Amino acid sequence: RTHTSTHMAVVAALLDVVSDLVAVHGPVWALQVRSALTLAPPREWVATQLEMWRLLELELAHQKEKQRCLRAGITDYAAGLPHVNTMAKGTMSVMASPVPPVRHLVFIGGGHAHAFVLKQFGMRPVPGVQVTLITRELDTPYSGMLPGHVAGIYTREQCHIDLVKLARFAGATLVHCAATGLDANTKTIFFGDARPPMHYDAVSIDIGSTPSLGDVGTTDGSASITPVKPIDGFSASWSRILTRVLAATAPLHVVVVGAGAGGVELILSMQARVHKELAAVGRPHDHITFTLVSRTTQVLPSHNRNTRAAILSILTRRGIVLELGRIATGVEGGRLHFADGSSVAATECLWCTQASAATWLRETGLTLDPDGFIAVTQTLQSTSHPSVFAAGDCASMMSHPRPKAGVFAVRQGPPLANNLRAFFAGEPLEEYEPQTLFLGLITTGDPASCVASRGEMGFEAPWLFALKDWIDRKWMAGYTTALPFASMPPAPVPAVATLAGPDALALFQHKGMRCGGCGAKVSSSVLSRVMPRIRPLVHQRPEVLVGLDQPDDCAMIASPGPDTVLLQTVDFFRSFWPDPFIFGQIAANHALSDVHAKGADAVSALAIAILPPAAESVLEENLFQMLAGACKVLKESECALVGGHTGEASEISLGFSVTGIAPRAAVLCKQGLQQGDVLILAKALGTGVVLAAEMRGKARAPWVQAAQASMLLSNRKAGKVFLAHKASACTDVTGFGFLGHLNEMLTAAKVSAHVWLDCVPLLPGAEESVANGVFSSMYAANVRARHLVETTEAIRNTPGFPILFDPQTAGGLLAGVAADRAEACIAELQREGYTAAAVVGRVVALAEAPVLVLPTRE
Repeated sequence: RTHTSTHMAVVAALLDVVSDLVAVHGPVWALQVRSALTLAPPREWVATQLEMWRLLELELAHQKEKQRCLRAGITDYAAGLPHVNTMAKGTMSVMASPVPPVRHLVFIGGGHAHAFVLKQFGMRPVPGVQVTLITRELDTPYSGMLPGHVAGIYTREQCHIDLVKLARFAGATLVHCAATGLDANTKTIFFGDARPPMHYDAVSIDIGSTPSLGDVGTTDGSASITPVKPIDGFSASWSRILTRVLAATAPLHVVVVGAGAGGVELILSMQARVHKELAAVGRPHDHITFTLVSRTTQVLPSHNRNTRAAILSILTRRGIVLELGRIATGVEGGRLHFADGSSVAATECLWCTQASAATWLRETGLTLDPDGFIAVTQTLQSTSHPSVFAAGDCASMMSHPRPKAGVFAVRQGPPLANNLRAFFAGEPLEEYEPQTLFLGLITTGDPASCVASRGEMGFEAPWLFALKDWIDRKWMAGYTTALPFASMPPAPVPAVATLAGPDALALFQHKGMRCGGCGAKVSSSVLSRVMPRIRPLVHQRPEVLVGLDQPDDCAMIASPGPDTVLLQTVDFFRSFWPDPFIFGQIAANHALSDVHAKGADAVSALAIAILPPAAESVLEENLFQMLAGACKVLKESECALVGGHTGEASEISLGFSVTGIAPRAAVLCKQGLQQGDVLILAKALGTGVVLAAEMRGKARAPWVQAAQASMLLSNRKAGKVFLAHKASACTDVTGFGFLGHLNEMLTAAKVSAHVWLDCVPLLPGAEESVANGVFSSMYAANVRARHLVETTEAIRNTPGFPILFDPQTAGGLLAGVAADRAEACIAELQREGYTAAAVVGRVVALAEAPVLVLPTRE
């Protein structure tokens, strides 16, 4: 008698969707839905039925798409279908011509809201705005899938967004460094001693939070305490915890502090994973206990009673020990102690309590809420500094306070993107009001068990995990596998190029994306034709000991002293790295490498810095960051930057003319290889192909991180090691690739070499990139030297063989060392940080083919 017309409409809609889904799930499923509805008291029927209808509408969309996928032969959600309710609107936008940057927007943190904004800016760039992303990690986890990763349902890659790829798509400069401070009044970001400060015109902060340790004041190290947040570092922490737990044979006690949804999901997922791993090797798990601790007297205190009852039932079935109403005070003697004097055994403690703000926010000058979070308005701007935006856990909307949950961060993405655009356009900003209710799908580590919670609706059902999996995988696909990188079709080839032959055709094939770094050098075949024409025109001076008439890595000029020589070299290339500070380090490292290959000391350097047109403030900041990076490397090599020149062009470029000195009797050269020497390579190969993959959005963050580390590793110490071990010859492996530079050494010494392919160290991702058809644009020029190499067809078809021709930026040194000194030389190189150093071949008598590539060591 009390049913309203609105209620009747809800019931009718609910019946419609149920009838559609019964055909998919069957009558048992319908009974589960009916049972969930009857849990609500009469006064909550309308609200519960409405929430059930919303949930089932989502499940119906899931099932309809599943059927469409099956008909289309699509078996993976990563195929690029739109995500539910959060698909970035709009189409890809390509500007007709580049607009010089006049303002600088900086994102601090790679949280969920920032991921959305970066994707939007990639699809529709903001003209005139230079974008920078500062992040302490190169990939960021999606919080909704992290419990599934803990349970072993998802791999790490499946639940992490690759920020290198996302930044590349967005056209953003990625700064891999933790921000340690901010001055909102001077608009400056600080990084401690890691790098110089950075200025901004607007900044957006999305750095998450950390668990509050509350009253825990003591720990004696008898238990491992691991905060779950910030979540970008938890995956590595969990891997270490799992290793320790699985290795244990004595009683072990895992304790999770915090009984909110995060703590509940975590402890159930951990237990499921540990039990599964132990069962796989035939070991029992009864020596491991799992305990959930909370200062509240209920689990999931912010959820409805039906949800709490469902979770409590699961915890009981799974044998999770509950310690509710307990306030943790410290860990001593392998026990977690409580304020009431009681304690529980604790070997591994994980803290998943209420959020706490980053401490450095206190010194920013920003207005904070009472808990230390950034106070923001409904436009997501700081209440005290309009040029500062904040989203996610680190922000607190004063007019609409909400719990710290990932769902709110995801929903803040669209208004944040819109308001940042409006801020730079001088337009009014839109106000955002977060929703009060949200659907929670609480996982248990078991795909057969999941709990739905929204409003007054709460129930457990096996089909809910499949729904959550669908939602989560589609969200992740939008930022990873289905990220809409602009396609790069082959450039139209004019008839004149077709008639000009294969070299011209190769040039047009790479026209759309030319590589930077040493992949942008003029090929050796061109240089070999030009230099003989130039030499007769060069003025000769008696003090030039080595010049163009005797090509080497450095010119050699006699100094006034009879026993010392001057070394001179020059290197220059356009930027291939988005962070100017890192690019400056790599460019300086690369330029110094020729001197280091001599075992010599660099004395001075002149810089040539080229930057694209920009507003003076942006130009000043880019030049400062680039030269600051270069000065860092030059200082480490005790080389003074004595001057230079700047210019303007379409792309950032940097080069150095370096002068070095060395004792005349102690200079390494290319020409001295001796038969019987072994060949030692100090660094792994693969920077060219990994950078080419990164440019195309096909490289994983760990690959890029490893390539960067290799390029930042100076060759200075390696040169000294080779000199100490009496190397017969040495050179640095750069643009012409390993085989190209080796051939120069062999030709000069009139010898040949055997190279052992399986001994050549390769960077992570290099072989996989080649297998995926990715090559540097200079590879085609380098591989023309393949006629100098003798090997089998099987070896030529392996992914490792093409990497021998891969152009290297800031590559390692290659030297010939007497066989009886090789072991000691390798050991010293590895002690000095060249962990990839290896013997890769040996020098033999001159043969018809300069190089014989063998599959393994003879």
